[in-house]
Amino acid sequence: MTKSITSAMVGILEKQGRVNKNQSHLFSDWEADDRSKITLNNLLQMNSGLAWEEDYSKISDVTKMLFLKEDMPKIPREKPMIGTPNKSWNYSSGTTNLISGFIRDQFKTDQDYVDFWYTELIDKIGMHSMTIETDLKGHFVGSSYGWATARDWSKFGLLYLHEGNWNGDQILTKDWVDYSKTPTPTSNGIYGAQFWLNAGGRYPDVPKDLFSCNGYQGQQVSIIPSKDIVIVRFGLVEDPIFSFNTFLSDILSAIN
Repeated sequence: MTKSITSAMVGILEKQGRVNKNQSHLFSDWEADDRSKITLNNLLQMNSGLAWEEDYSKISDVTKMLFLKEDMPKIPREKPMIGTPNKSWNYSSGTTNLISGFIRDQFKTDQDYVDFWYTELIDKIGMHSMTIETDLKGHFVGSSYGWATARDWSKFGLLYLHEGNWNGDQILTKDWVDYSKTPTPTSNGIYGAQFWLNAGGRYPDVPKDLFSCNGYQGQQVSIIPSKDIVIVRFGLVEDPIFSFNTFLSDILSAIN
């Protein structure tokens, strides 16, 4: 679910005019090859074409990054292109940590970078229980390791339900929220900009406008604008053992 927090930080930077999601030439060590053409949008949508193996059952790119690397953005930054940007969707925690590394590059000091996440979002919406871990180089682990209570995660969901507005403060633009829940090309309607979607009908008995922050083993913040609701679920099991379709549809039926 931390990936969605990382996406929000880019949205805030864009609102402030400091970055643009369509910009390319993101890292100096990509300038010598076609990776220079990868846009921030491609990273946000996990559609960059970079090689990546997301497999937690063995030693893979993601497990090496999360458990062995001092500098987590470094391992995905060194990956070659094996696909075409905007045509090669591949779920990648490495992509999200690349974004965290890119965010770090927008600040002069580590302290400015760390403070930004809290002062511009986390503290502003009252997620006071939240802690996001860093790697040993000081990058927030934007893909993972964000901890908060269910009530505080619901505040993040409410920010998106209210189209980026928090008690009159427009933290994210409505356009950014709309962009976050727009299906990524080649994702078959299941993914937006670091948010999961129901646009492809993954949950057949739940409105298709649902978009969500999905965590490891079944944690989920489900935002359903057509029902004006945010549903937060913590757990240690996920489909097919636990049916989100049944869980969410039963809640909606009970409320109706």
